[in-house]
Amino acid sequence: MSIVSAQTVSRERGTSVKRVHVKTLGCKVNSYDSDDLETQFLKKGFTIESDPKKADVSVLNTCSVTANADKEARYYLRRFRRDNPEALVVATGCYAQTDSARLADMNDVDLVFPNEVKDRVVEVAHEQLINKQQGEPLTVSKIPKDVKPVAENRQGHFKSSLKLNPTDSSKTRAFLKIQDGCNGFCSYCLIPYARGASRSVPSRDVIAEVRRLIESGVKEIVFTGIHIGDYGEDLDESQSFIDIIKELFDWDDMVRMRISSLEPRELPESLLKVVSQRPELFCDHFHLPLQAGHNRVLKMMRRTYTTEQYQEAVELARSYFPHANFGADVIPGFPGETEEEFAATVDFIKTIGLNYLHVFPYSKRPNTAAARMPDHLPHDTVKQRSALLRGLSSELKSEYVSRFLGETVSVLWEADKDRDGRRIGRSRNYLEIVTPEAMNQEPGTLSQVKIKGFVNDNRLLGLIKG
Repeated sequence: MSIVSAQTVSRERGTSVKRVHVKTLGCKVNSYDSDDLETQFLKKGFTIESDPKKADVSVLNTCSVTANADKEARYYLRRFRRDNPEALVVATGCYAQTDSARLADMNDVDLVFPNEVKDRVVEVAHEQLINKQQGEPLTVSKIPKDVKPVAENRQGHFKSSLKLNPTDSSKTRAFLKIQDGCNGFCSYCLIPYARGASRSVPSRDVIAEVRRLIESGVKEIVFTGIHIGDYGEDLDESQSFIDIIKELFDWDDMVRMRISSLEPRELPESLLKVVSQRPELFCDHFHLPLQAGHNRVLKMMRRTYTTEQYQEAVELARSYFPHANFGADVIPGFPGETEEEFAATVDFIKTIGLNYLHVFPYSKRPNTAAARMPDHLPHDTVKQRSALLRGLSSELKSEYVSRFLGETVSVLWEADKDRDGRRIGRSRNYLEIVTPEAMNQEPGTLSQVKIKGFVNDNRLLGLIKG
């Protein structure tokens, strides 16, 4: 039965088919927000649909970190409409916040919800879907009437409340967003405009959600946020992020814990001392945004550390966790970056021993300070430097994972399998490991695995011991 005919039959029976497809672009915080949206849709009686061609509502949770991210969002929205003309197409997320006017002008989009009103997506989409299925026009404007349309990031610095909504806990690993927004205003970045001012989830709610996740069977919790180092600064309470971890690590049934990202100056020895008390629980995988390995460029970027301070943070963490996996974001091609300064970044990355890179070619973002700077580099130069860093990242990753050949590591098995049917698992330091298909374990199982060699693309093959 086709979707259209299924809907017709359902209306005749007094019910409606309600399928929602949610696609996420961008960061782990966006992934958490999408999980939240799916949970809310489920409570409204929707089923989650992996294929947008079969959905009644298609939601795109957009990113706007680069111009390419904006372009990608427009592509998917047009594709949603082309592949499924009858569906209700909804845009939300960071691009919907920074350029809602452009998205609203697209004929392919029915509704636009900036981040500051993302909590209305499910309720309004549900109401409008009912109208659409009954052959009636939409009864609301594309952008909520109480939200001023924004074009090219021309807006104030909003601050909305941050509530912790329990999300689907059926997965082996759960993301837990404890903070959102940023007060940093780096010269190249529009995230403070896209996500708003920094705000935190009260510690009692964080602890209660960790308890719920553990009792539901989750085996690893990933604390995430836009700027976790700012956690608690907006709250009228004394419990810090470190205090939360202390309390959780006192639990006998606490599961593995991972921190998604920290600024270099937000990795104090006090935190390292706490997490090192339970090395079987703490995932020694540190993602510390670098952006550039030259102090003049860092200053122009309005970063809050020097290369010396960054190196000190890495060396301190490595003294507690010698086998830790260190990664960084890097922005090649910042306005005025010379060949010598770019070479200094490459040398710095090698010197301090980073193990992988997330490369974000500099992209002019509307109304940021960097957009007004002189000496923007040619596109080909930025592209060339980005390619060099991606090649370096591949080399660094290969060298790092090779260190573990013959070693035994603790692996948490996930639901995903590779194309050859082998279960995928990850060690605490985020090595991706598979075993022969005959040794597949149930998701959520922890195993001691001896690393035997490579499969492909730096994925490791291991044999389960015992």
